[in-house]
Amino acid sequence: MRNFVAIAAIALVTNACTTVRLADGTTQRFAMVQVGVVVRVLNNCTPFLDLERVGGMVVKGLPYGESATIPLVSTPFGPGNREMPLTAKGYSANMEYLGSVSKTFYVSTSEGSREEVWEIDRLNLPGGRGGCS
Repeated sequence: MRNFVAIAAIALVTNACTTVRLADGTTQRFAMVQVGVVVRVLNNCTPFLDLERVGGMVVKGLPYGESATIPLVSTPFGPGNREMPLTAKGYSANMEYLGSVSKTFYVSTSEGSREEVWEIDRLNLPGGRGGCS
């Protein structure tokens, strides 16, 4: 019985991993206990970019021209089509707020985990203003 439990646990862990090829050609594995989206965020807009989820900060101070790979894991026991929002907030070199942009990533439990690229090249401010600096 112990062997069965150990084999089942190993199978669960190996099936719940997602391998992502990074920009430099290397690969990285993420453990995904639920279906999700692994997002590669490219900062093509501001000197610094913060990335936030509902639960808090995910990446702080992503420099211009660089990228970050973020695993977004869906909420367990949710509906078959799940949403995972991510917000990017841009800051100048003096850490002045320049604006933000949000995107919701969707995943289906029937399709499984996947990868997506999000290029940040525009920010929004209240009143329709916004841009990059």
